[in-house]
Amino acid sequence: MSVSPMSIDTPVRPAFWNVPIWGEIGVYVLGLLAVALCAWGVWKQWKIWTAGRAIEKDPARVRRAADAVMQKRVVETKAGRVHAMLVVGFFLLFLGTATATLDWDVGHYVFGQQFLRGSVYLAYKLILDIAGVAVLLALGLGAWRRWKSDTLERSTRFVCVYASLALIVISGYVVEALRLAVQQPAWSSFSPVGHLLAQGLIGFGPAALEAAHVVLWVAHGIAALAFIAAIPLTFYGHLYRQPLAAAMRKADAPGTLAPIADIEEQETFGLSAIEQLKPEERIQLAGCVECGRCDDVCPAVRAGTPLKPRTIIMKLRSRAEARERGLTDEKTLVGDVVTHDELFSCTTCGACARACPAEIQTPDFIVAMRRHLALEQGEFPEGAAAALENTASVGNPWGMDPYERMDWAKDLDVPLAEPGKKVDVLYWVGCAASYDRRARRIARAMVKIFRAAGVDFAVMPEERCHGEFARRLGEEYLYQTAAQENLEAFAGYDFNRIVAACPHCFHTLKNEYPLLKAFSELEMGERWKAVDHATFIRELIDAGRLPLTNAEALETLATVYHDPCYLARHNGITEAPRRVLDGVLGTHTEPVETGEKALCCGAGGGQIWCETRAPKPVNVIRLDALKATGAKRIAVSCPHCLTMLESAKATARDDATRVEDIAEIVAAALTERAEPAEGVGSEPAE
Repeated sequence: MSVSPMSIDTPVRPAFWNVPIWGEIGVYVLGLLAVALCAWGVWKQWKIWTAGRAIEKDPARVRRAADAVMQKRVVETKAGRVHAMLVVGFFLLFLGTATATLDWDVGHYVFGQQFLRGSVYLAYKLILDIAGVAVLLALGLGAWRRWKSDTLERSTRFVCVYASLALIVISGYVVEALRLAVQQPAWSSFSPVGHLLAQGLIGFGPAALEAAHVVLWVAHGIAALAFIAAIPLTFYGHLYRQPLAAAMRKADAPGTLAPIADIEEQETFGLSAIEQLKPEERIQLAGCVECGRCDDVCPAVRAGTPLKPRTIIMKLRSRAEARERGLTDEKTLVGDVVTHDELFSCTTCGACARACPAEIQTPDFIVAMRRHLALEQGEFPEGAAAALENTASVGNPWGMDPYERMDWAKDLDVPLAEPGKKVDVLYWVGCAASYDRRARRIARAMVKIFRAAGVDFAVMPEERCHGEFARRLGEEYLYQTAAQENLEAFAGYDFNRIVAACPHCFHTLKNEYPLLKAFSELEMGERWKAVDHATFIRELIDAGRLPLTNAEALETLATVYHDPCYLARHNGITEAPRRVLDGVLGTHTEPVETGEKALCCGAGGGQIWCETRAPKPVNVIRLDALKATGAKRIAVSCPHCLTMLESAKATARDDATRVEDIAEIVAAALTERAEPAEGVGSEPAE
């Protein structure tokens, strides 16, 4: 039996069509109950996370949470773009439901007329139908990716996640189709999916269609409201946990570690028990969406080491959740749950933290557990102990005589800083450029650049290792001791700013020294400005203070630029070194992973001093990627990157590829001149 079209003059949203009064009342009652259960679940989780401890106040948290919802990093991968399609589609469906509620409860009951009518209603229906298709397509692609992957979890839990969301959307389409099959309005095609399904239902009688409509409408409503109520208890909780986790991210620059306050008075150090987690850290762990983006970009994972960032976070989260349920065992957090090999494989490059949609600072957790091993257990990876002992005894990881620190400058007549004599630039040489034969060329190149530009500079004679590598290995005490010595030495001199050619030195001086108690006690803040050498050279070039001959003085080689993690990713400095290269060479090439997404060279986190058993070391992997561009010269702006890539060249027996710091390239292109430029003692233009 066919159904005749009903006579409807104007398109208008048919609120509660064919729904009994008990259904109309029930949806409001159950809706309020679902929202209340959801809010109660969120509140209960918050109480567990905080455990009565206060969250540190930070007015920027709201902005960080909002940024996490709209962040661009989510759509940098194919999987991220699929997820964005799911989010946008579901948001539109949610917005459609909210609009429908306002249309009936406010428009109908308050103003006596619905606003979802005419062309507005038709556009509304078309948008929601398309949104539903986008959601189903995204769910299908996501399920296919997960079941195809060798690393993502494939379990009943995720079957329920995908199936429940699909059920809500599909049941909504069928409910719409049943109504359209009965009413057959002229504008049915504005609900294309519902219209298509309705064509197969028109042959049934209106009574059967209406009965089926009521049953399925109730099922669809219960499924949608159950979804809301279950959010805090299921994987759906990432809807609020992810922005919450991002909000709890530290306000300091990426890669910056918080110092251990009053370190000599502490009885425990770092993270050795899950109870030691701060509320902010517990919330960060809860924010993990298990997407695996961190593993995809981790250099240690690519090198085949035991470390997998996602596994570290999930181990910590599982341990915390077990403790919340009162479950305990004899396993130690550091050693049994998280192994030493996992912890000491990390380069602290920050690639995982940058890729994470929840902005979880995985390296911070790793360093916290390393602190426990270093300061309580006295455990370090193979090879690192000697470098740490050398730094403690003679002020440099090589163990060389501190009186030889200035040997790199014996024939250069480099000025030394003097108390009471102000200089524009205090040049921080760093241990690598002071002692490593290859890296010394960077320091000599910097002196040539300073003199060619007429910069008033000096070197601090008391300079010693700042202990950054020791800090990343967990030896916070050695770091703070070294920092205290350096800061006391800095206090005796007057300068406008510090220029460092090593990004690890630059990051430490710029972001981490100012967090120390000694920094404020010595009143360093008013005159403390650290600048990386790429930015400083770029300023000199822009100001016209460097007499460059361009590429004429340089051997013509295809050049690719490698970004150091502590410059690009941790400090966002990517354009300055490129402008320097282009200003001298005219052009350069880029590897696939570049800028803030560049692959680490493998030196960070103290790894440059550690023995590696990786099947294919990180520096070799990076060298292969850089050479894949066809370049014959690799430009760097970090002495550690230079060392690691030179080492990779030796491993590969590659004598054809050259690795040079940008300072060396610029210095080679300088025109010699006897007299200094005008403006000696003044700062370069910003």
